[in-house]
Amino acid sequence: MRVLLVYPSLLRADVRHYSRAVEKHRGIYPSLGLGYIASSLLRHGHQVAVVDCDAEDKPRQKIEKTVREFQPDLVGCHTMTWTFAQANWLLQMIKEIKPDIRSVAGGPNITAFPSFALEVSEFDLGVYGEGEITIIELADALEKGRELKDISGASFKKGGEVVVNSPRALIPDLDEVPFPAWQLLPLPRYFDVFTRHRRFATMMASRGCPYDCTFCDRLNRMGRQWRVRSPQNVVAEIKFLMSNFGIREVMFFDDNFIIDRSWIYNLCEEMLRQKVAVDWECRARVDMVDRPLLQAMKKAGCYRIRYGMESGDDNILKVLKKGITVEQSLECARISKEAGIEIFAYFMMGSPCETKETLEKTLALAMKVDGDFTVFSKTIPIVGSELFDWAVQNGYINKDYWKDFLLGKETNPAPALSTLELPEKVVDEYISRANRKFYLRPGYLVRRLRSIRSPGQLYRQFQMARGVFSS
Repeated sequence: MRVLLVYPSLLRADVRHYSRAVEKHRGIYPSLGLGYIASSLLRHGHQVAVVDCDAEDKPRQKIEKTVREFQPDLVGCHTMTWTFAQANWLLQMIKEIKPDIRSVAGGPNITAFPSFALEVSEFDLGVYGEGEITIIELADALEKGRELKDISGASFKKGGEVVVNSPRALIPDLDEVPFPAWQLLPLPRYFDVFTRHRRFATMMASRGCPYDCTFCDRLNRMGRQWRVRSPQNVVAEIKFLMSNFGIREVMFFDDNFIIDRSWIYNLCEEMLRQKVAVDWECRARVDMVDRPLLQAMKKAGCYRIRYGMESGDDNILKVLKKGITVEQSLECARISKEAGIEIFAYFMMGSPCETKETLEKTLALAMKVDGDFTVFSKTIPIVGSELFDWAVQNGYINKDYWKDFLLGKETNPAPALSTLELPEKVVDEYISRANRKFYLRPGYLVRRLRSIRSPGQLYRQFQMARGVFSS
């Protein structure tokens, strides 16, 4: 079977988590989800083409050309809430060219709404949850004309109704999943404003997260159960990327890279044993690192860690069920700097029980941490999160908000927990003030200029800064 996989454009979507200028300049990243789906299809004998709309100057024309020349039997789209309408529009365009094509939606949106998303779209089929095995069974069934009712993790239209099959169990052994089909992705076109090197790749060494943060929608993504690839498997992919595509830097996109400390030590040892000279960064909790671990990671090439510090108020952290304290964030920052590892800190503003006083504490913590980069963002109740359920129960948001958003009845893609005491406008003003206070310090600006390694890096970060301060 010939399968076309399409990744709709996030740059052209109305996301509003950050300003449009920031979204435009912060980076374009390979779709690991489509890459894994593509490699799974290829392994089972199907032919695959991929169009990443963000990596194309004229994505519509690219899709039209690919459909006419490749003549796919099935088209699959990665759907997020913010790109759902665009994916549906692209599918309509594809069906005008090839009316008999079958279509399948995957990604977090179809996982959140396995029935509703099909009801209000042109898609024939859906893959919810982890899709590597489900897509193979779907493609094989479609090719051989078999029934779809026994395929776990799939939904489909039948007789004017949507049938949602039972969920599929999470993949226990991630080493069995083939590397993403990197050869089908336009790697030279991807960039990140914060990377040291122009040629970089994203990777996931693990899936799932066992923690209870109320704002996370992990159940719509990789689940609660943490599963990890072997160090040998991870290093093999890094070496493959380096030798075949000239990759010099890796961004690990795992929700939490450090869950099993012994695994991290083994990975670092494997990278050193195989002499893998690549810069890399990851995401971790502030309560999961110590000096010996950070030193081992630094020695193996880790130069930056992204920490979700979230708030400068311990009560807010308890409300968010983050499981950390302000003191732990400060200690983490101190030992990370001692190890020579850059800090990329994330803070949220507008959480439940938030006040102007707690916002001031968050800004004060950000200044004390003094990370190399800091992001201040608005707390958003995402469907599938405990925070969303709490917001519904307490009257902050309608239970059908995100369904209405898909229908175009709601137009704000980033709703806030606005209160009379702390309206959304005030939260937005605090975020703007926090950015200016943090980034416009003379000492910080000098430090950043000294860290610039190339004219290209200087240009990208300058454009990013313009986006931050013009919002």
